[in-house]
Amino acid sequence: MKYVAVTRILDEADIVEAFTRHSALFVGHHIFMDNGSNDGTLDILRALQDEGLPITVFQNKSVHYNEREFNTFLYKEAVDNHQADWVVFLDADEFLDDRHLGMSFHQYFEALSRSDRPAHCVKVPMVNYQYTRQDDKGEVIVPRRMIRRHAPSDTCKVIVSAKIRHDDILIDNGSHHVFCRGSEVREAITENSIWLAHFSERSPFQLVVKFVRGWAKVLAAGESVIETGASSHYRGPFHMLRDNPESLLRSEWFMTHKNEHPDLVEDPMRYHGGELRYTKSPDDEMLAVRSLMGYLTDLADQHGRLIDSSASVRQLVEQWGSRHDRIL
Repeated sequence: MKYVAVTRILDEADIVEAFTRHSALFVGHHIFMDNGSNDGTLDILRALQDEGLPITVFQNKSVHYNEREFNTFLYKEAVDNHQADWVVFLDADEFLDDRHLGMSFHQYFEALSRSDRPAHCVKVPMVNYQYTRQDDKGEVIVPRRMIRRHAPSDTCKVIVSAKIRHDDILIDNGSHHVFCRGSEVREAITENSIWLAHFSERSPFQLVVKFVRGWAKVLAAGESVIETGASSHYRGPFHMLRDNPESLLRSEWFMTHKNEHPDLVEDPMRYHGGELRYTKSPDDEMLAVRSLMGYLTDLADQHGRLIDSSASVRQLVEQWGSRHDRIL
């Protein structure tokens, strides 16, 4: 049985090597869709491929929000061109953790294939790990540095069987749900003994990048996407950084101990990736600047190409640019 991981990635230089090496224990191939990384992520992926890790990297420098399209493309690529039996949807900050399964990840799916109960989608819960002041700042491997977590959440990600490969399959935003012919796949089970150790928040500067770029992508996609509520959790912090940046950037709480909740449990996940060869000790401030400058460059470049592509678009933008309104 063949397992293929698929990952949409953007500016994850501090974690991508550990993530890829760890995931290689579980999957036979790993497909990435890079959305325009500018922080060294692609250099690390290239070095891992040269080393012999079985990875494929596509790129789409999308400056707006379009998760469903690329999630679905990655599923079809894994099944059609890499003969996947199961497609594992992972973000680069999500590490498979099968400590509580009682068998290996592969043994579980082999047993599932022999079961009388059909299952074409396995949902696994996310377990959020948090950075704290107690972390070992000298440890570059994120799952070894961040060892305090919350209880497993109700939010799940999907592992999807190749048996439901149809042209109208849809992997929803966030890879939380799977739809076929307009309806959510019914042959789905939730496996609470497989966890996704989730390291989404690793520094305050990394969070600032997520807030700014995350909501900017929704704005760039237009009103129809805004109305869906996509990435709405970025909206408030985005406005805070735009209108009152000191409320976050000069907040001792935000900059030092935002995530130090009393319910955190010290429980390091079992990291299987070994030592790192290409990951530098992160300079969070400079990584944030590179990431935001990269996004701004891509946004401006696409705006310029859009104007160049159509005389009517250029005329419309020039009309916008020549308009003036009295505001005081």
